[in-house]
Amino acid sequence: YRTAEEFISDISLVFSNAIEFNKDGHEIGEPMSCAYYEAATHLLKYSRWLSLEVLESCIIDCTDSPIVERGSAPNWKLTKRNAEMARKEMEQTVFNELIDKTEPGDTRYSWHEQECDKLLKALMHTSDRKRMSFFIQMIFPPNYSMYISKPIAWDLCYQKLRERKYNSIGETVADLRLIFSNALKYNEKAREIDKVSAEAYDSAIHMSAKLEAAIDRMLLTVGDRIGRERIDMMNTHRQQEAEERAREEAMKLQWEKEHPGTTMEVKTKLRITHRSSYRKRPTDFDLPFFDEEDDNEESHADTISNAKALYEKQLKQRAAMRKMSLAIGISVFKRLEERATAKSWAYQMAQKTHLERIRVREEEEAIKTAKAKEDMGKPKGSLVSAALESVDRKQIKLALDLKLIKPKKHKKLLTSL
Repeated sequence: YRTAEEFISDISLVFSNAIEFNKDGHEIGEPMSCAYYEAATHLLKYSRWLSLEVLESCIIDCTDSPIVERGSAPNWKLTKRNAEMARKEMEQTVFNELIDKTEPGDTRYSWHEQECDKLLKALMHTSDRKRMSFFIQMIFPPNYSMYISKPIAWDLCYQKLRERKYNSIGETVADLRLIFSNALKYNEKAREIDKVSAEAYDSAIHMSAKLEAAIDRMLLTVGDRIGRERIDMMNTHRQQEAEERAREEAMKLQWEKEHPGTTMEVKTKLRITHRSSYRKRPTDFDLPFFDEEDDNEESHADTISNAKALYEKQLKQRAAMRKMSLAIGISVFKRLEERATAKSWAYQMAQKTHLERIRVREEEEAIKTAKAKEDMGKPKGSLVSAALESVDRKQIKLALDLKLIKPKKHKKLLTSL
């Protein structure tokens, strides 16, 4: 090969041919064609991811070439724009992947939890212990909360993983990235005047780059495994459906062999699966649900009879529901009517009380005005006479105590004879 694009073109041609050859069989549901078609579709998409990540030195900045946003394109160019779109597609596939959780305290992880554990351990290499010493424990300066709204450290991420608190791989990646983004934000200004801040800032840059390299490796391996598991699951479903159809056909042939001249009605079960979300969302509790197998075969007459009985039951339930709804509606209407009457009576009583208060106030004002006019019409005399004429004045009692009055001494007149 003279160029990397020639090699990529041949690789994509292998899977493109397989997709084109098995397209018709996939549309009619032929199991082998479906298996080849889905495997080739995944491998074509994975080849694009792999080439744009591994052949980074061959990527060019070209704006004229077509852009492949997602999916299984038959050909692509090694450009920066295609690399960005492939990276975005891988992150959406991997980061949205729900973790298959094991029980807290279990020493064995599921493969999702193992990938998250690998990311955590990638930061704890022996050569990086000195740099990671700033980010291991939840020990921060006193003013740290003034600049950082969500403090986090490596040991907190490790504890959350052990307690199975992460629901997706993307949550683990977001917490690990937050460790170093917080450090860069807090130490950016102080690094020029403080030696420890400068060391923490440089360590955050170094460890953030190492984390992104570990994430790049994880995106390729986990993205490939997710695609392969989905293909295996769909193949398993198809195989189970094929075995079920074969078993029904064998039962039909056995019936016709034992009862010549008659035909057996084969009851076909329709199974609808949603392939886009193949793993259930985590819930607060899990209940064991079991599919009940109905092995009793029903004739056409029995089916019609059951449908008729079900229809009559639904009519009775609908009539009972209509009667109940009418009774509830009448009760609610009566309550609303009583409420409206009570509000009207309360308003009338309040208005009547208000008018009575106004009347009493006006009478008091009229009495005061008449009294003032009467006082103005009286002649004004001295203050003593006005006080004596006052109705409210208090009487003063005067009493003389004769004992306290001393008798006057008469001078004796001397007469001379």
